[in-house]
Amino acid sequence: MNARTGPHPLVPAGGLGAVLGRRSFLRRAGLAGVAGAGLLTGGCSTFGRQRENAVVYVSDGGSYQKAQRNAWLTPFQQAHPDLRVVEDVPKSYARLKTMVSSENVMWDLMTATGDFGYGEDREFLVDFAGHELPLDQLIPEYTHESIVGHTIFSNVLAYRTDKLGGRKPEGWADFFDLDKFPGRRGLRNFAAGAVLEIALIADGVAPENLYPIDFDRAFAKLDTIKDHTVFWTSGAQSAQLISDGEVSMTQVWNGRVYPLQKAGAPIAIQWNEHFIQADSMVVPRGANVEYAMQLAAFCLSAEHNAELTRYIPYGPTNVEALDRVHPDMIDHLPTSYLDIGINFDNVWLNAHRAEVDSRWQNWVSS
Repeated sequence: MNARTGPHPLVPAGGLGAVLGRRSFLRRAGLAGVAGAGLLTGGCSTFGRQRENAVVYVSDGGSYQKAQRNAWLTPFQQAHPDLRVVEDVPKSYARLKTMVSSENVMWDLMTATGDFGYGEDREFLVDFAGHELPLDQLIPEYTHESIVGHTIFSNVLAYRTDKLGGRKPEGWADFFDLDKFPGRRGLRNFAAGAVLEIALIADGVAPENLYPIDFDRAFAKLDTIKDHTVFWTSGAQSAQLISDGEVSMTQVWNGRVYPLQKAGAPIAIQWNEHFIQADSMVVPRGANVEYAMQLAAFCLSAEHNAELTRYIPYGPTNVEALDRVHPDMIDHLPTSYLDIGINFDNVWLNAHRAEVDSRWQNWVSS
């Protein structure tokens, strides 16, 4: 989501987990001695043993992790003074799998987006059932065995209100209509980042028929605007493209549009056909499960889940937290438009991850 602008002060550039074992990681973070005498930095018999007094939280960094810190991590720390919360950046699915496989798990609770956590990924993760989480209060579409959605954001169509001759795009079909809506376009250069689904919706495919993806149809539609499209690779770039007027419309995360609108930029969101995504929580096997679940339960509770909306326009997944959202933020949250949104089939995407990526790379580089 948000591009990383810099790590938490406790974390050196690149993330402590990239260079340190768990014991060294915790010591460098001011937690000398908490890792326990038996914990080693390689495969060892203490894999999965409770490590005392510390829970390591991993997210995306930048303004997003700052919002999580303000809304959840700092209040949790204050409520649990004997338990130290340590942050690391950035999240990495490959590194999590390596940690679990090598029995050198340094992370306890990590955010995850998209199709991670389904299929064979589950063997690296702890299931959430039986850990006193408010699972029955969460939106069921974003709650699964080993991944639990904590925040909802969206891929939306953002457009310049000063560059379309007073016209307003009604959905993704208009995004592809260069005659009616002139100007360059912005799309994410990422196979599983909604771009294929966007093309299919624009070509008339019903949301319930998006999967399995018809690659030929999707790429044929994308061919019609390829020469007029900037393919962005970071949230910051997508926001800059629309802010500078380099594109008249772009696919973008809704959280990137809000600060531009607050600054007075002539940019609006068309929420129709937005692609809904849940940022989720996962617990690696071998993590501090007790502490990880305590922190997860805190973040997901009706009392605290909506606190994130005070800092960034991403909605809560706890339905009982929806009434706690500040009135000024309601119109900016994806949770206010779920009835006109489209969900991904993450089970299908997980099972076909390699094919989706290969087909996309072949097309975008051709």
